[in-house]
Amino acid sequence: MQVRIADRIDRSPIGGFQLRTVFLCGLVALLDGLDVQTMALVVPTLADAWDEPKASFGPVLSSSFAGLMIGALAGGLLGDRFGRRVVLILAFLTVGIASILTASAGSHAELIVWRLFTGLGIGACMPNFTVLTAEYIPAHRQAFFITLLYSAIPVGGIVGGMLAPIVIAAWGWQAVFILSGAIPLAIAAVLFLGLPESPRFLAGKGDRPERLGAILERIDPTYRYAADHVFLVEDTVKGPPLPALFAAGRALHTVLLWLILFCSLAGFYLLTSWLPTLLAREGWSNFDAAQSVSYFFFGGVIGCIIVGWLIDRYGPFHVLTAIFLSNAALIALLGLAPASYATLIAIIAVTGLFLSAAQTGTMVLAARVYPTAIRSTGVGWGLGIGRIGAVLSPLLGGAAIAADWSREAFFLTAALPAIVSAMAVLALGRSVSAAGTRSPSAAQAGA
Repeated sequence: MQVRIADRIDRSPIGGFQLRTVFLCGLVALLDGLDVQTMALVVPTLADAWDEPKASFGPVLSSSFAGLMIGALAGGLLGDRFGRRVVLILAFLTVGIASILTASAGSHAELIVWRLFTGLGIGACMPNFTVLTAEYIPAHRQAFFITLLYSAIPVGGIVGGMLAPIVIAAWGWQAVFILSGAIPLAIAAVLFLGLPESPRFLAGKGDRPERLGAILERIDPTYRYAADHVFLVEDTVKGPPLPALFAAGRALHTVLLWLILFCSLAGFYLLTSWLPTLLAREGWSNFDAAQSVSYFFFGGVIGCIIVGWLIDRYGPFHVLTAIFLSNAALIALLGLAPASYATLIAIIAVTGLFLSAAQTGTMVLAARVYPTAIRSTGVGWGLGIGRIGAVLSPLLGGAAIAADWSREAFFLTAALPAIVSAMAVLALGRSVSAAGTRSPSAAQAGA
């Protein structure tokens, strides 16, 4: 008897087993959001403690994003080869250990090394928790659940922005990294005990069918496994996963996704990396400047949830185009608005809403474009290429601050990547529309 995995998942209600899986992936996302921002939150205090100019920490910030890039590239390939679950657990262990070791750093070089390893772990997590969530949820609800998952990242940013100034004031900057490392180590143990593997991945590998049957029984209450069942996935891909990103009409889709992610991540991390420092330069206290990131991520939580509902209802292309254009306007407004606390905090929160919505909406699109066999690779390489923008943007931002750019010039320039992303989304929409129904994945991406 043939059993189609996608049909079983798509026609079944979303039960407790699937919700538990999404929750565990959400814990990974939340801790990733907390840890990836810790360096930006610590820079103003650490620069004062070491008597170093704040702009000198640009390479340290970029090292985290370099790790994110390499980790996403490798994590996607490893997830398609060995499974999403094992890569997530090992990557999260790396995050915890490297974060704790960051607290022992006594120089820029040591900070760069340990933040690089932290980024490697976080980067490897992202494509795998994205894909694992997508592969447990019915297709018609994927956008909402993926964006709900990604809303955990700004929640982590909120927690970090609120707690970091308190922890620094009480125990010093090192305590921030010890705390943000100890928690992932504990969560890794929970993942080992409770996180299941992707049923689509297991079906593609063809190993241990009884394990897959047990998972399907928990997803579909009407299903009962038997030894003669043959499990089928919706798409098959021949050859290595990386070249397959450019095969079967996927080349233009892949290139445009990479451009969107490059520009959107460059704009996102340019803003979140240097926002506290720019506000401190405007005369804000280090405490208020660090907590500004919390308002940014608070808006991001709302944006992540809203964009999933909008994409499920109206499709990704018109929604993301409007969001990216709104991003550009709001980032420019950060440079042009009066420097009062209330005004800028309000704009920061709304900017966080639209920027986070753009990031999570693009990840929904990336998860839909590729078939199961290359989905982690497609999402991982999209994130990895996008992280090149995240690596470059803190360096360019540091150079701009060192050159004493005005707030107006900084944010007007930072708005440009969002405009490029909007144009690339429009081009991708036309490309997917032209592809029509030549492949199931193309049709699903356009749905």
